[in-house]
Amino acid sequence: MQGIKRSIDNIPIFPKLVVTFLIITLPLFTLSLVLNDLGKQEVKNQISNSIRMNIHYYFTLLEKELDRIIRTQQEFVNDEDLLQLSNSLSILSDYQRTKAINDVKLRLTTLKDSSAYIKDISVFVNSLNGTVSTSSREETPDDGEEAREIYEATYTGGIPITIWQDRLFLNLTYPSNLKQTKKDAQFIQNIELSVEALTNALKAFPHEGGAVLFSENWTVGNGKYPETSADIRDKLVEPIGQSAAFVKQVKVGNETYIVIYEKSVFLGASLLFYFPENVLLGQLKTYGLWFWLLVASSVIIVVLFSYGIYLLIHRPLQNLIKRFRSVEAGNFSTMLPSSRRDEFGYIFNRFERTVVNLKTLIDELYVQRIRLQQSELKQLQMQITPHFLYNSFYILHRLIKREENEKAELVSKNLGDYFHYITRNGLEEVPVEHEVSHVRSYVEIQNVRFSNRIIVEFETLPEAFHGVMIPRLILQPLVENAYEHGLGEIVTEGRLRIGFEEGTDKLYFSVEDNGEGIADEQLAEMNARLNAEDDGETTGLINIHRRLRLKFGDRGGLEMMRGELGGMKVRIYIPNDIGKGE
Repeated sequence: MQGIKRSIDNIPIFPKLVVTFLIITLPLFTLSLVLNDLGKQEVKNQISNSIRMNIHYYFTLLEKELDRIIRTQQEFVNDEDLLQLSNSLSILSDYQRTKAINDVKLRLTTLKDSSAYIKDISVFVNSLNGTVSTSSREETPDDGEEAREIYEATYTGGIPITIWQDRLFLNLTYPSNLKQTKKDAQFIQNIELSVEALTNALKAFPHEGGAVLFSENWTVGNGKYPETSADIRDKLVEPIGQSAAFVKQVKVGNETYIVIYEKSVFLGASLLFYFPENVLLGQLKTYGLWFWLLVASSVIIVVLFSYGIYLLIHRPLQNLIKRFRSVEAGNFSTMLPSSRRDEFGYIFNRFERTVVNLKTLIDELYVQRIRLQQSELKQLQMQITPHFLYNSFYILHRLIKREENEKAELVSKNLGDYFHYITRNGLEEVPVEHEVSHVRSYVEIQNVRFSNRIIVEFETLPEAFHGVMIPRLILQPLVENAYEHGLGEIVTEGRLRIGFEEGTDKLYFSVEDNGEGIADEQLAEMNARLNAEDDGETTGLINIHRRLRLKFGDRGGLEMMRGELGGMKVRIYIPNDIGKGE
């Protein structure tokens, strides 16, 4: 949680303002979108129900009209003239016969004219071996065969509407059970339905959409969206088998269609009405487009408004940040007081007053402290200067007394180099390579003194150390400490290793011996003393550690540990990114 808060704090002000305003307005946008979707769904349902009711109304009218035609057709079973022609033709005079035929034809014509869905009506009378029809075409010998075929088609082409040679008929045969009695029909009446009239009726349905009137054997459509009709029916096979009426959405390709289905048990047929959803929701989608335009405009307004506020806050903040950076760089010069009278003006003026006070405190306290540290540093360096003189003259005296002139010459030369390095200038800092050369002079002198007791391994100074500036006389006391304390009791086979190591962010100078060392408790105590503040006189390792801390702060210092040779290992560390001398 703390990490998330820190990440948020690192984000600039402008994105924060934009996100804040967007978060505030997001619930309003969400609520508007939900209300828009609910309204769109409600309108969609109402329009769908309205269309379904209209389709049901038109389909019911068609069903009632065909029902009326079928009932009128069935009344012909009791028609007196038709019965005379069928049963008493032999006793009728020519006049009676002609009159009966004309009366039948007149009633057929009246029935035909009563409905636009009737294209033609014909009655085949078996006793006449002829057909009475409302059409003006001449009678042919094939009419009787055609009537019988239509009759046969009723058993395979559907009831009450029969399909024969792509034509739709309403068939009436008397008697009706010819298949059982195996007798010839007295008459066969066929009413041919007008496919064109049915098509026009489907085209007259309200709303622009495709309509299909179909059964298992025939189909009549209004010709709209014909390429999708078969696909829609294939996708609705299961719902059609389970329900007599429904409203569904069907996706065909990339287009979504709203489908209204209703089935007529009386007609043995179904009506399918379908239209693209865009036709229904076109205007609603326009409203949706305007909604998203409103959202986009609101976002732009939020961004512009946030940017305006950002400018009001950002400019004075930038001035304040520049002043902070100037102070961080050490520039404490006073700026002119701000002429602003708002909150930022108050902050500017109080900040300048704080800077003035801070500069005063630095002059009074910090500068004094630095001067004290520099004075103490020089004093600590002077404590080291005479330390080696005592033993050096003693060694030289012993060599001269024994008349070991070559060794005395070596000692005197290195002793001269040693003290020349100490006294030649008053520099507080020197390059590492100069300090290492000074240590080599010291080791050469000590090799004469302990030639039979101690073997020294002096590693070559790596290139990375060259030019790095360190406090003067900071390395030699480590070697001196190893001789006096680590190897002081060693009689033979003493080993001393002086090494260098380059770390990721530090440079190390180490001195290690194979002496007996000290106990763990003493080692922990000495490490603790290194970091303890002591205002008294300091010498030895604590002296070195304090000088490094004065120079480098927490990034420099001294540490003690167990070495690989079995004795004590002491090393100092300094930052690896400090500047090199010119």
